[in-house]
Amino acid sequence: MNTLTDREKWDIEKMAGNKDHYYFLPEHRRTAAVSMAAVTADGNNLEYVPETVINKDICRAALWSKKVDCTILSQIPFHSIQKEGIQRFSDVPAFVLYSFVDIRDTQMAQEAVKAEPYCLQLVPDKLITTDLCKLAIQNKSADKKVWEFIPERFQNNPGVKKMAEEKFGSNPVQKETKKEISPPEKKKGRSVS
Repeated sequence: MNTLTDREKWDIEKMAGNKDHYYFLPEHRRTAAVSMAAVTADGNNLEYVPETVINKDICRAALWSKKVDCTILSQIPFHSIQKEGIQRFSDVPAFVLYSFVDIRDTQMAQEAVKAEPYCLQLVPDKLITTDLCKLAIQNKSADKKVWEFIPERFQNNPGVKKMAEEKFGSNPVQKETKKEISPPEKKKGRSVS
């Protein structure tokens, strides 16, 4: 393990007494050691860790910091650590959690939709499959609104359509027809002479 420089020791000591010290440090002084100390004290400091320094250990320390909430997930560039974050914040509604992460693989897409069918709208188009659409419909908390998040190419799939009709009725979603708004009628008024 690398030994700390005098400057790093000084910056770490200053952070103990001043929670904003890390924020005001110039980027060249936000070393890996100083950044680790900063995110351990307050996970929200992850936002200010330079890209050249950020690594899985720093992200994990931020994630498990006492001062952190689920919004940190959007600051974590590592997919595996984001998945750990989903477990860490399991008491937060699934839709909120998955709105802060990048759904990058089929497994994560399935986990999201299984936890909350509305998460289907957060899944990138390239990961949406017939089976994923069916999973959303089968979810016990699915309602007719889920149908709106199913891409049209899957709404026309006989298996998906049949499943939706069985769960939601013969017409899963009735499209609202837009009423054409016409200007108000001109009323004949009295003329003043």
